[in-house]
Parts: sequence; C-alpha cells; structure tokens
Amino acid sequence: MKQNNTPLPDVIAVKLTKDRLAFDLEDGRTVSVPLAFYPTLMLAAPRERARYEICHSLVYWPALDCDISSECLLRGREARRFARRARRRVQRTAA
Repeated sequence: MKQNNTPLPDVIAVKLTKDRLAFDLEDGRTVSVPLAFYPTLMLAAPRERARYEICHSLVYWPALDCDISSECLLRGREARRFARRARRRVQRTAA
C-alpha cells in the first residue's frame, strides 16, 4: 500500500464495552471494532482495561503491555499474534 505523509489522527477518548473497542478521533470520527480483534484486551480484567494512557495517535495499557494506534482501528487490523500470550497470562492468573 502506498504511504502518504498525512499524520495519523490523535485519539481524544477511548470507549470500551464488553464487546467493542472504540476511539474518538480529533477529526470528529469514532472508530469501533470488535474487542475480539485484540485478545489481550478481551481477556484482560475490566480493571486492567480501564487503565490506559493516550499519547497522540496511540493508546497504551501499561499493565497489559499493549498498545493500539488509531491507524490499527482505521484499517481494522487485528492483533492475532498476541492471542497466545494473552491466553497464557489469563491461565496463570486463574491458577
């Protein structure tokens, strides 16, 4: 895909439900994807999901060592490669 020099829109708010992750962007758009796209968030405890930091176009969950950019949501990009690690973390805390 051809790259351009347009900066990514900054995230101004994050909304999490039990099924969806949404970012409100500075340009007025709200982008939403199924929470299943991000297993690390889906498998996390609600208190872990609730603690995040917004830094321009990136949202970071320190307790989960997980970050998601506005570009990821705009492209509908899934984070499948972290699913195994997230499931192991949940299994360890349940044991």
